[in-house]
Amino acid sequence: MRRLSLLLLASWCLAMTADDASRHKEWMDTAQDVKDYLKDALDAKLGPKVVEDAVKLAAIGKQEEAYWKKAGQKDAIGLARKNRAAAQQIAAAAKAGHFDKALQAYGDLEATCRACHDLHPEKRVVGSDAAK
Repeated sequence: MRRLSLLLLASWCLAMTADDASRHKEWMDTAQDVKDYLKDALDAKLGPKVVEDAVKLAAIGKQEEAYWKKAGQKDAIGLARKNRAAAQQIAAAAKAGHFDKALQAYGDLEATCRACHDLHPEKRVVGSDAAK
């Protein structure tokens, strides 16, 4: 009985709050906007703007990884890492003026975004409205 009580307490402490889910939704909305700006900058070959937007997406990727770690979603953690790596590759390629490589990395970024959205990990998060 005591073990069960400790397990329930631990799961309660690790449950995501409504504030966590709300902040997550906000930064996902921001990420989509930044991705749109990034694509426009890539198409126009605006190196400094590409780097700026890619760095923003890498930072959001880091937030994503922490969010999914807290939620215990290993598959989403891996996708967040791949997403962040793709954003970093975009920035590095753009700094070097290799827009073909930056566009290729952008494709990788898009693929990891789609893969995570297709998984719907938010529906598996304890305490989230999406899980209900």
